[in-house]
Amino acid sequence: MDKRDIAPVFRERLQQLLQQSGLNPSEFARQCQLDRSAMSQFLDPGNLRLPRAEALMRIASAQGVSIDWLLGAVGAKDGSQQIASSSAIELVDDSAQRSPLTQWREEISGGKTRYIPAYLPDMLSLPELVNQELEPHRASSRYSFGEELLHDVKKRGNDLEICLPVQALQELAQGYGIWAGIPKHLRAKQLDYMADLIDSHYPTLRVYFYDRLKHYSAPLTVFGNQRAVVYLGGSYLVVTGSEQVSGLSKHFDHMVRISHLLPHQTAQICRDMEVGPG
Repeated sequence: MDKRDIAPVFRERLQQLLQQSGLNPSEFARQCQLDRSAMSQFLDPGNLRLPRAEALMRIASAQGVSIDWLLGAVGAKDGSQQIASSSAIELVDDSAQRSPLTQWREEISGGKTRYIPAYLPDMLSLPELVNQELEPHRASSRYSFGEELLHDVKKRGNDLEICLPVQALQELAQGYGIWAGIPKHLRAKQLDYMADLIDSHYPTLRVYFYDRLKHYSAPLTVFGNQRAVVYLGGSYLVVTGSEQVSGLSKHFDHMVRISHLLPHQTAQICRDMEVGPG
């Protein structure tokens, strides 16, 4: 199919999602992590350019649809993702006795967990820095953090790889975004805590930093070769089909390859990060 045929379909389906959301274009763009100018361009009938892959992934992840549907490859009229028998949407239950992540980690004893977090990795978090508004399921006292969680991972003989944008570290250090209002001494404590954990648990724990200005990834965890989970915010998209898990594993491996700060450097990067006032 020619790009000139695909672009109008994409625009129509984007407009459909916008109408279903009840948001104005600026709010919708912010929800999908898009620039307002990009959103205006995508909705312009005279524009025949298609979004880059990163933009398509952001829209699909934020709106719970597939990229195939956005581009017209499948025709579900309501725009919902057609989930195969090897996929499911699992809601986060804030009242549950433990996080579903705990169960999934236990099921891969002796395997490898690959993790791209939404915010600060729970394995490297001080409990007092949990953002209760953005991730209420992590605010429960029953949820494990930091050293306790890494101890459980090590006890089961698992390897753990974490890949996150270096900008997340910079925002933490400077008190930007979700860290606004967090005192300087607490942010400094968190950076030192991360550095100590990375040092003491290497090479079982390997942390990579990539550049978010050049590359994008949705929050993702791959549990061995059994399961992959994309965090949607309030729910998880869980896939267990071997081809799907393999595909998301390859995506994680790609993020590792493009990382410009490698595991033997990351602890020192945390220690050297200048902490802003506040």
